[in-house]
Amino acid sequence: MSNTPESLYDALQDGIEIGPEHHRFKLIKHTGIHALGRLWQAEDISVQGSPLVTLLIINPFLLKQTNFVEGIKKHAALNKQLKNKHIAECYGFFTHKSKLLFLSYEKLDGLTLGGLIHKGGKLAEKQQLGLIRQLAYAIDMGYQKLHSAHGCLDSDFIFINRNGGIKLTLFSLRESLESLSALLPEPFRYKQYQAPEGFHPGKLTRQADVYSFACILYELFTGKSGFTPEDTEAQRVRTPLAQPKNLSDTQWESLQKALSTTPEERFNSCTEMVEALFPPQSEEAQTTEPEQPVPEDVAEDTQEIPAEESSPSKKRLPKLSLSKPVMMSLVGCLLFAIGYLIGWFTSEFINFKERDFQALQIQKQNEALQQMYSSLQAQQELHNKQDQQLKDNQLEITVLQQKLEKARAKLQNQDPEKPGNQIFKDQISDQTYGPEMVVLPSGQFRMGDQAGLGDDNEKPVHVVHIAKPFAIARFEVTFKEYDEFADATSRPLPSDEGWGRGQRPVINVSWKDAAAYATWLKNKTGLPYRLPSEAEWEYAARAGSLSTFWWGDEFKENMANCAGCGSEWDGKQTAPVGSFSPNNWGLHDMTGNVDEWVADCYLENYTQAPIDGSAYKQRGCADRVMRGGSWFEIERLIRPASRYRNPLNAKRDSWGFRVALDLE
Repeated sequence: MSNTPESLYDALQDGIEIGPEHHRFKLIKHTGIHALGRLWQAEDISVQGSPLVTLLIINPFLLKQTNFVEGIKKHAALNKQLKNKHIAECYGFFTHKSKLLFLSYEKLDGLTLGGLIHKGGKLAEKQQLGLIRQLAYAIDMGYQKLHSAHGCLDSDFIFINRNGGIKLTLFSLRESLESLSALLPEPFRYKQYQAPEGFHPGKLTRQADVYSFACILYELFTGKSGFTPEDTEAQRVRTPLAQPKNLSDTQWESLQKALSTTPEERFNSCTEMVEALFPPQSEEAQTTEPEQPVPEDVAEDTQEIPAEESSPSKKRLPKLSLSKPVMMSLVGCLLFAIGYLIGWFTSEFINFKERDFQALQIQKQNEALQQMYSSLQAQQELHNKQDQQLKDNQLEITVLQQKLEKARAKLQNQDPEKPGNQIFKDQISDQTYGPEMVVLPSGQFRMGDQAGLGDDNEKPVHVVHIAKPFAIARFEVTFKEYDEFADATSRPLPSDEGWGRGQRPVINVSWKDAAAYATWLKNKTGLPYRLPSEAEWEYAARAGSLSTFWWGDEFKENMANCAGCGSEWDGKQTAPVGSFSPNNWGLHDMTGNVDEWVADCYLENYTQAPIDGSAYKQRGCADRVMRGGSWFEIERLIRPASRYRNPLNAKRDSWGFRVALDLE
């Protein structure tokens, strides 16, 4: 029997078990076709109670693109940060016989918003509004947690659970899906919802999600899409949309604002857009949580009770006939009972007022005592904090003294010839200096993927001879250093994405920007500053090691900033330079934090690569090499051997650089 990925994929059926040896799933039933593969309901039999889950088994055809596979893994890692009831929880990615890859999600009923619309399903007005609110809430919460747009919103990626409402999926996958475009016979459906700026490379803002959200609402209101996946940017801009019949003129104006071709003219968030479409004052009741809509095709029917059945039965009571003496006796007893009750109630009312007065006095005394206790407690806490602060300051002084003594001893005993011990800065002006530079010796090393974990572009492994000593920046070039250059040359300051400037590595710079900075440094100092060659960069990153990472073959947490490295910045933003331990040659952040531009033109492999440590250059080359991985990549991509390319004019919030200097 064939054991290819395609044959395994086609052989999936009810009752079989899939997954790695340590975590198995039992397929129950096939629930639908997905843009990325097939959906199956399954039991997670490796978890106590065998809970039901939904598996998205990826089509093997898509796994032929390495960037897509890495994107799926990254999606699973980042999705764990999205703890929200309207974002489908992803438990992780798994493999089956090392040939199939699948994602495990919380149980999804299988109905999608796209499926509901295409089937002509109808929603009550209140259900529709609740669904819209939930979707807006999920999109906005995803952006707040990940600080990036969803980017590939699609009604087929939005599930509707009977008891849970909206379940949004596939965050942080746009870049990976874009890498598949050239392989597919027809584009993904999310293209019909994407904003005009989605046709261009670069990071999307949350206003792009507002546009896509508006396209989905237009489809929900009208039952048909406003655009097609094949539409070009020009067609999308020129295509007029008709006003939905169930929207007022004011609502249509709000929807058109969200569909503006200029991002700055759109709403700042999806929630803001919903509030404009459905103002709070027009609703009967407001809640802080979105309502839980359930489509009518899965709702239970309600029936009214006929008026006759809901009314109490009317039956005549028999008349009583009593003699006069008996009647007089009853009246006397009734008057006595009434008098007794009046007396008892009067007594109890007086006692109640007395008890109420006493209770009020006790309550006031308790409040006074509580205030006194709270004041004493606050004073005690203040004294404790002051004592603790004093102890912390004393401890910090002791630690600093110990570090100073160690530094002095190291300066007295260090070997100046050891790589990493010679550090210097060149003066730019009276008050400014260039980056800290570390002197590295000449030598040779084996360049490329020696652990068998890399791509074809890391092969063949070859020996490179670094003939002369050179210097390379100890840290990635910071915003402080780059901003001085930008101010001096009247260049626009690159965006810091709101993460801070100063000692954070500069981002949103192209290869041309990096090369211009090195040239400026060269002109200001009169010294041959430049971008490092790809070989010099890997030589410095390995720091004399032959292992997968500079610290060894096994991955260790909190050694770098990446998606899954165990730091506080993982998958979110850059870290200040020097936040992690340096490698054996005293260089920081050669793994993770930001991808670093190097001087070389990109080669598909090392067959024609220079072996003397120089940069490979070719006239008119459009793509330049990047090294080191970033806060955005998974651990495999921060190896010293990992390499990739990007257009020399492109820039992103995870791209930076460091400089090198010829010493002879």
